[in-house]
Amino acid sequence: MKADTYLAPAKVNLHLRITDVLENGYHALDTSFVYVDVWDVLHIVEADDLIVGCSEAALTGKKNLVYQVLAAFRALHGVRQGLSVFIEKNLPSQAGLGGGSSDAATALMVANQLWGIDASSQALIAFAAPYGADIPCFLFQQASLATGIGEKLLPYGQPIPDGKVVLAWPGEGVSTAAAFEHFDAHVFYALTDEKVVAKVRARSGGDALEIGLNSLEQSATALCAPLASLLSAMRDKVEHVWMSGSGSACVAVCQTSEQAVALADELQQQKLASWTHIGHFLPKHPWQTKV
Repeated sequence: MKADTYLAPAKVNLHLRITDVLENGYHALDTSFVYVDVWDVLHIVEADDLIVGCSEAALTGKKNLVYQVLAAFRALHGVRQGLSVFIEKNLPSQAGLGGGSSDAATALMVANQLWGIDASSQALIAFAAPYGADIPCFLFQQASLATGIGEKLLPYGQPIPDGKVVLAWPGEGVSTAAAFEHFDAHVFYALTDEKVVAKVRARSGGDALEIGLNSLEQSATALCAPLASLLSAMRDKVEHVWMSGSGSACVAVCQTSEQAVALADELQQQKLASWTHIGHFLPKHPWQTKV
């Protein structure tokens, strides 16, 4: 049987505020998500057992988040049928683009259909949230505002930035756990001025969102010198530049295609970025789009 293809797009945080550090060690967030027209491609076919392969050999098998999520979903619903999933990786790891979480979300949405479970999006989000804080934003299937640890989602009600988008990755990742640990130790608990603490903890409530604000930028750039250099170079050329998620991918919104191409070319030539993408934001998840 021929495998069907499904898309697992990158996401970008339009803003990311850490509003509190919870007693269980998790972080309360106020953030927003939008998709970008670059993706991993999942080739999926029905099978007797659950098999997960990947174009990056190190991500093949039971260690892959796709396998873990599907195995748990299969067990929860008593499904005997399996799936064969092959992941064609295009998104860099530890980039703040949600690559592994996106793969897991797309595989879960496909399995939900093929196994005839037909769980609602909210049920899928509740099931998958413990496996990764970014998975819910992909299961929501549209640009969103998120609170809690990222699992409480509402439609994004503000205009999405228009123009050509350049994504750039410096070739070195930032561990999400390390970024949050650095934030806890060097940023959050160092804020002793009550007014500053109040500003950090303030929630946007969906109003006057500061696109590009990212509470983790200071920590990520401290942990990854190439990221700091990349951000600086991009900000020298384009007005609207920021870091996505916990890093290390950066985002620029350019006014013209020519500006976007020139920026991406210069970053590559100066070896500030080992991976770039020129495209645009997507307000809807394209997982069923044929390529």
